[in-house]
Amino acid sequence: HAQLSIDFAAVKRVFEMLTGLENEDVDQTLMDACGALLQSLITAADEAGGWPETGGAVLRQILIVMEIPLLMDTNYHETLIKLMTVITAQPDAAKATLSEMFQLYTKEQMAHAVSVVQQFVTIHLYESHQVDAPIETAAKLLAMLHAANQESGQLSYSDFYNDAVNNEDFNLKEDYWRWKQPDKFTFSFCQFPFMYDPSAKSKILQLESTNKMSHEFEDAVLRSIFIGATCPYLVLKVRREYLVTDTLVQVQRAISCNDLKKPLKVHFVGEDGVDEGGVQKEFFQLLVRQIFDPSYCMFACDEDTRLFWFKASPLELDTEFELVGILIGLAIYNSHILEFRFPMVTYSKLLGRAVGVDDLEGVAPSVYRSFQKLLAYEGDVATHFALNFQVSYEVLGEVCTMDLVEGGAEVPVTAANRQDYVDKYTAFLLEGSIASQFKAFHRGFNRLCSGPVLNLFCPQELEQLICGSPILDFEALQHGTQYDDGYTKDSQVIRWFWQVVHSLSEEHKKRLLFFATGSDRVPIKGLGNLPFVISRNGSHSDRLPSAHTCFNHLLLPEYNSEEDLRRRLMTAIENAEGFGLM
Repeated sequence: HAQLSIDFAAVKRVFEMLTGLENEDVDQTLMDACGALLQSLITAADEAGGWPETGGAVLRQILIVMEIPLLMDTNYHETLIKLMTVITAQPDAAKATLSEMFQLYTKEQMAHAVSVVQQFVTIHLYESHQVDAPIETAAKLLAMLHAANQESGQLSYSDFYNDAVNNEDFNLKEDYWRWKQPDKFTFSFCQFPFMYDPSAKSKILQLESTNKMSHEFEDAVLRSIFIGATCPYLVLKVRREYLVTDTLVQVQRAISCNDLKKPLKVHFVGEDGVDEGGVQKEFFQLLVRQIFDPSYCMFACDEDTRLFWFKASPLELDTEFELVGILIGLAIYNSHILEFRFPMVTYSKLLGRAVGVDDLEGVAPSVYRSFQKLLAYEGDVATHFALNFQVSYEVLGEVCTMDLVEGGAEVPVTAANRQDYVDKYTAFLLEGSIASQFKAFHRGFNRLCSGPVLNLFCPQELEQLICGSPILDFEALQHGTQYDDGYTKDSQVIRWFWQVVHSLSEEHKKRLLFFATGSDRVPIKGLGNLPFVISRNGSHSDRLPSAHTCFNHLLLPEYNSEEDLRRRLMTAIENAEGFGLM
């Protein structure tokens, strides 16, 4: 921390020594002195009619005060409010200096600073039940810390989720409407999306989708009244044997009629059944399975990561790639999760984020490892690696070669130009070689999922929105389960059922989830929010458990013993067909 010459290790020792005395008078004197210092800065700014350019001495004082452990004590929140006010009211140059210092924070320092602000927001919201000036100030400081952390990577993005704004009692809808009316309201937590967890963001997206769907539905009803018959739903009538073709044709028609944002209904031709959600679930599973089949030549699966990436190909598949993007949008719009296995860079590109060599790890891990060795090598690079500025890649079974620079075959890779080589090679793999494919894919996605709400998500959260949460919390599922037809949570067979479930391996838990719900993916809001019902299905017999996957409804006979239940449940889940991309 040479920039402002602060010995933070010494500062820490002094504060630990003072607070270690466990003397209330010493604590109060320390915090009174800090409060007086901060108040003098605020008063000087008020008298001057604004904040002057702050010198290094004042910035050092601010950073030292931020290290005080007592800021976590709710008794000193008034001092904390003054500190946050002083920091966030600084001129741009001073804030830039503070931000640079935050980027140099150790993990412990960043965790302390974030925890102090997060605790304040949580407690203040719970106590005041309103968004006031101190909350706005705290959010602004948290934004500075979040921006610094994005550069330093000391904390996870999830460490910035706030308990209070993600609580069920928080009025998310009101905050969303405040955000949608910037001329009327100057503050909304949607302006600080890092504070919302993926579940809250999915609710905001649902509010946006519902709002748009309602408009589309109402417009369709009005058109049917005044113009003629117009269906208020997007109805896809598909044949199983021509699933991709039928979907392509009808989606293209929906695009031309501007029907994509209507609520979705799916009907398999020649089959009975009302689409209450379960038919859509099966439709998405089957469609994903077919599109990712190697015979379609659209995606390649990496043997190491088992993740899929766009194939470089001269084939005209823009319509098909656009369909995949639309498919994602339809799933999000209609609250379904998909069994995609894309590397994280896919979601970064969908959000318009810049990509680089680190993103190669999920796409081409062997190439990524080779680049790491190339960049780290300390000997004669040209002789040892014998590389030139060309890239070789496979297209429809044939190896093609392309120059990365003009006359690339004659340009050797050396220690001086190896970074340029890596950058150009990376850009070719992640962008140039698949430019038309990704452009079509992105266009399809944007037909349903463009706009400011999407920008609330970071790439990891967008993946969770599309593919579900990776956390299999069966304790939460048990807590939220409803029982029917004579069962209660205290029924003997129900107690046996949950004992068996909690003893299963992660893989068998996934299979159970697929068997009972039709998907082994966890909704973004977690298993605790999955509507799950277990019903009694007769007395003890040799019958296996069964399920109505449309309704997440498990039918369980009243077996005579835990061992009988275990054996029959395992038989059922091990023989359930899966559509997952393994």
